[in-house]
Amino acid sequence: MGEKGVDGLIAYQQAVLFAGKVIRITQSSALRKHPWMCDQLCRAALSVPSNIAEGYERRSDRDTARFYRIALGSCSEVRTQLKVSVVAEMVDESQVVGVLEDGVKVLRLLSGVLRFLEERQARVGLGDKASSEPKPWP
Repeated sequence: MGEKGVDGLIAYQQAVLFAGKVIRITQSSALRKHPWMCDQLCRAALSVPSNIAEGYERRSDRDTARFYRIALGSCSEVRTQLKVSVVAEMVDESQVVGVLEDGVKVLRLLSGVLRFLEERQARVGLGDKASSEPKPWP
């Protein structure tokens, strides 16, 4: 039996894993010496699945897409901060390369969901119309 709600959305599942990995890096690497960077990374990383979850519960595609775009921005923010941390020699590249790739996966999945929403809006012309029924997802 498939998962229901936002838990069944692959982009959300991957975003949760991504955020967890980012948090682990901040706790188990040399980044611990830089609490300001750890705080920024954790906040941005948590924002990714949180915005997907909040967007999923919205009743209009337009509102849902807005939260998904925020999640995209937060994911890009985390990836940038990790890259800067490597360049600044705050963390070894080998510790973040997998997480950077996971971030790309989240970006691709979310972009696909956004394309679906935009195409559905264009097809059906729902725009801002709210629905009391849960939205079907690909």
